[in-house]
Amino acid sequence: MKDDILIDYAYHAMMAETALKKLHNMMLDNDFDGAVEAGIQTLADVKLAINAIKHMKEKQHALREQA
Repeated sequence: MKDDILIDYAYHAMMAETALKKLHNMMLDNDFDGAVEAGIQTLADVKLAINAIKHMKEKQHALREQA
């Protein structure tokens, strides 16, 4: 069923964590441009995780209304 498509917040959360670690390491290497790019990637991954969480919340709310 189309409604059973899994939107995985955890993957995006882990990718954000990885990007944030990359940002930290780049700052230790004084690679400011790379750190900025890693920061932008972190923000994008966090936004995707938040969107997935919101989708899960809406889906749960809709299921409660059906019951």
